[in-house]
Amino acid sequence: MSYEEFINNTYPNDIFDIIKCREDGSCCYNSFLISLKKTNPQKIKKNLNSKVIQSKAVKWIIENKDKKIDLFCLTMKEIVLNNHQIENFDDYIERYKTYSGKDNLDVDRWGGIPELIALSNIYNIDINVYGVQSYDKKKSKIIKGRITNNKLNKSTRFKLLYSTRQEYDYCINILWTSKNNIDHFDSLIKV
Repeated sequence: MSYEEFINNTYPNDIFDIIKCREDGSCCYNSFLISLKKTNPQKIKKNLNSKVIQSKAVKWIIENKDKKIDLFCLTMKEIVLNNHQIENFDDYIERYKTYSGKDNLDVDRWGGIPELIALSNIYNIDINVYGVQSYDKKKSKIIKGRITNNKLNKSTRFKLLYSTRQEYDYCINILWTSKNNIDHFDSLIKV
């Protein structure tokens, strides 16, 4: 990929402010909640917290496990099994009865694409997930972007990785990063 293609397929480093989320296993839900509060406060009830959000997402997934998601050409159940790398849907139900931010971070209860699809449907809101990338001009290739003090480095840009694209009236943005094989979500607020 050329540098020009890289620029045309990414977004400037100054279009979002990064709002950090706790690294407690519930960052997907927390990043969604923060973005929702900042961009669509009218959709928020007073008692809404990340635990409630996870519970709503899991309930929606269970109720819609056979729903085909056109973007993936898969059912929700298949997306869950692929995303969480588990063998059967009953394991998902059993694990996700417990809040992701509670006790053992080694147990897979974190949120990802299935839960974001659910939240998009529950709240009638599009969700865009971004990553960060830079371009090494000497090697003519894309490299991992860098974030320092919640700001993208000068040469780092936002790359849209996934969007629920259901064409709702509202949209929230979330940042996905991976460091030392640990995935993490933070909230992005348009500047």
